[in-house]
Amino acid sequence: MLSKTIHIRFALFCILGILASITASAQSTISPPEIQCIAVDSTGSSATVTWAIPADTNNTFISYEINNSTTGSGYTVGPPVTPDNVNSTVVTGINANASLIYFFGETNTTKGNAIGDTVKSIYLSVTNSGTGVAILQWNAMHAPALPGFNGWYKIYREYPQYVWKLLDSTQALTYNDTITICSATLEYKIVTDNTVAGCQSVSNISGGPFKNITVPNTPTMDTVSVGPGGNVEISWYPSSSNDVTGYYVYEWINNTWQIIDTAMGINNTFFNYTGSTPNAGSESFCVAAFDSCINLSPYSPKQNTMFLSNVPNKCAQTNILNWTPFIDLIPGIGKYNIYESVNGGKFTILSSTDSTKYTQTGLNKIQTLCYYIQVVDKNNPKITASSNIICYQTTLPPPPKFSYLQSATVINNYASCVATQNQVNWYVDTGAGIETFDIYRADSTTGANASIGTVKAVSGKVFYSFLDPTANPNAESYVYKVYSVDSCNFVTDSTNIGQTIFLTAVGNSTGQNVISWNGYAQWQQGVANYTIYRNEDCGAFTAINTFTGSLAGPYSYTDDVSAIITGQGVFGYYIKAIENPPTAPTYPFIDTSISNIALAYQDPRLYIPNAFNPNGYNKIFKPVGVFVNIQNYDFTVYDRWGQMIFETNDDTQGWDGTFKGRKVEEGVYIYRIEYTSSKGEYFNQRGWVMMLK
Repeated sequence: MLSKTIHIRFALFCILGILASITASAQSTISPPEIQCIAVDSTGSSATVTWAIPADTNNTFISYEINNSTTGSGYTVGPPVTPDNVNSTVVTGINANASLIYFFGETNTTKGNAIGDTVKSIYLSVTNSGTGVAILQWNAMHAPALPGFNGWYKIYREYPQYVWKLLDSTQALTYNDTITICSATLEYKIVTDNTVAGCQSVSNISGGPFKNITVPNTPTMDTVSVGPGGNVEISWYPSSSNDVTGYYVYEWINNTWQIIDTAMGINNTFFNYTGSTPNAGSESFCVAAFDSCINLSPYSPKQNTMFLSNVPNKCAQTNILNWTPFIDLIPGIGKYNIYESVNGGKFTILSSTDSTKYTQTGLNKIQTLCYYIQVVDKNNPKITASSNIICYQTTLPPPPKFSYLQSATVINNYASCVATQNQVNWYVDTGAGIETFDIYRADSTTGANASIGTVKAVSGKVFYSFLDPTANPNAESYVYKVYSVDSCNFVTDSTNIGQTIFLTAVGNSTGQNVISWNGYAQWQQGVANYTIYRNEDCGAFTAINTFTGSLAGPYSYTDDVSAIITGQGVFGYYIKAIENPPTAPTYPFIDTSISNIALAYQDPRLYIPNAFNPNGYNKIFKPVGVFVNIQNYDFTVYDRWGQMIFETNDDTQGWDGTFKGRKVEEGVYIYRIEYTSSKGEYFNQRGWVMMLK
């Protein structure tokens, strides 16, 4: 029993010893003072260092020491700091204006020392670039960043003296300060916040003399516009530089920019120039911004007033307006509006264009006309500028009383079954002094017109014709229009259009020909009817059907020619359109228009017996063909050994069952027939025939 008690006591003694050993070890582990902020004073000779107080010194604390060095080695030991709840001290005897200073904290205890991380002061270097920009550079205090550092550096500048102003914040280690102060000595410092410790790190102060040599940003011209009284209204957009105090307004005079006035204030962006002479020519203007330091921006891109002039035709039937372009409109020119006033009335828009030239035609009255041009901005229609105003008086003869295109028709060679040319016929009043007629042609009623010829007018003549030398009436329909041109070379009138009839024809395998054509356009009263004409193998044409013109086009007709078994299968067609007579006759004629000749081809058909008996009813072996071209016909017969025993090029001849005057034996024989169709297609047909006796 005693032995058991001793053993228990010994075990308890061992456990207590182990616990005492663990406690002694914990008491000997002391944390260093980890630096959180370094604030250099304004002279750079000292710095306030703030650190995090260790959690527990366990009654072994002696002091804190903050050591410093300019190189990161050979540290100067700081004076002891007590008691243990102090978290900052002022380190003196440093030169933080010359370089960054390295610091680390040390905790001295009866159990030993604990050394913290090395932290650098913020060393700021400021360089004068010579271009009106202060270049700031500094270092990070620790890598990685100190706990509690929010990543932002505050840039402070001293101006005027003793007044520090926050300029900006950045996460970079550099900053460029563009100087807007005319001339001054400027000082800078960098400040960071430690949000955990509630302290700030401050750099040394660095700076020097600086001068604002940065010119303001160039203003952009808005518009230069001629006002109603002949003055020029000049406007521009404010410069984007905040230190602008005014603008110089310039005019290009004697090959140089000359100041015509000064507009004070950054938002004073309008000038009414009463000394201009806009009716003498285009005038050029620009502006430049200046700041309080009399730094002058580059000249803005110039703008010119629009100078409007006109060139009336010698016969005074048109008026050509010309104006100088408006340049450097931001973002660009949308259009030019031409304004017109008739006989002193209100100005209204005559037309709009993106050109700098406009020709006004149809001036057939004596009147006073005034004009000016307005340019409109591409994106903002409220931004406009105007030209000078000009006026002139017209003296114009009247245009022709009438001009009418009688017909546009195809001239065919009926003997050869081909269309040759298109002919245009028109009827005009020549009492207005017409000199020539310009004939224009297009490929459709909505297509672009192109001039194809000119016909000289003859005094007293009212009916005219023109043969189109370049049209292909076999390929398409054409639209014609005739313009009357007077002795002053002005178009005074134009006819209605005339569209030729284009006909197509296609033969099919069922013995039918399908023809199609466009309706004629445009007689005044329309088309009365269309008559279809047909021939065979280019023989005489005859009418085969008539369509009422009031039917909506395009037109189509199927012609059944299956009953026709003679000839070569070539069918020609053309259409004849007749004008509908007016209810109240306007012109002394009713005209016609004829289409091109269109050919339809029927394929040949060949009927071949499979047996014959020279002594029986069917004595001759002969193919019977319809629409076969006899010019290329070849019929041959071969015996079973491949020997040719019969040949003919005459489609009326057949084989009588003999070879060299003697009848051949009964049996099977081979034939070959070669021929072409009427449109030149080649056929080669082979087979066998049984000869019976």
